[in-house]
Amino acid sequence: MFRFFLLSFFGITSTAFAADRIAPPPQEARVYAAVDIHAEEKVAIAAEPCDTVQRCPFFREHYQVWDFFPIRIIITNDSDRTLTLDEVRMHFISSHNDRIPAATEMEVYRRITAYRRNTRAIESNIALDFDQFGFRSTLVAPHSTASGYLLYDLEGIKQPFSTGQIYVKEVMVFDKKGNRELYAFEIPLAKYVPPVSGTKKP
Repeated sequence: MFRFFLLSFFGITSTAFAADRIAPPPQEARVYAAVDIHAEEKVAIAAEPCDTVQRCPFFREHYQVWDFFPIRIIITNDSDRTLTLDEVRMHFISSHNDRIPAATEMEVYRRITAYRRNTRAIESNIALDFDQFGFRSTLVAPHSTASGYLLYDLEGIKQPFSTGQIYVKEVMVFDKKGNRELYAFEIPLAKYVPPVSGTKKP
């Protein structure tokens, strides 16, 4: 079931998307610290957590305050075949083996509005973030990279990024033999190394 929200880095035309609400373009998955590379299948998937509000300031709501943590998933397809994410599962796995799917708009909305008024503005902000920063398509073309931010409810989980992992399964590939499922991807988030404050990436 395709539960995570959709994002496009290939051009956003809606006037509702403010100019300062732009996420940095993704690099190829293999350059990220937290990555699982399937060399034979020529596919790599990486994860980049937004562990603080400051690390991803383009979101309209401070989701981390409510224990929803955005994690960017980057998929690089170096093969000659198209990947499909129609049935993909992208779960956060805790150190206690809790399997947490990406949150839905309604789940995020219900928690935030339980403590805040002006629900109409909150609903609008959440909808815009889901539309702008999620995966735009369920297809990953050959020799391309796609990415999107998923929100995970990590309430009550201690040190989620030093002990947890992202588990991705049911990535399908189109080839002459029909649809085929790739092996599952396991991305330990402990490998994630945040950039040092005050430095710039080359």
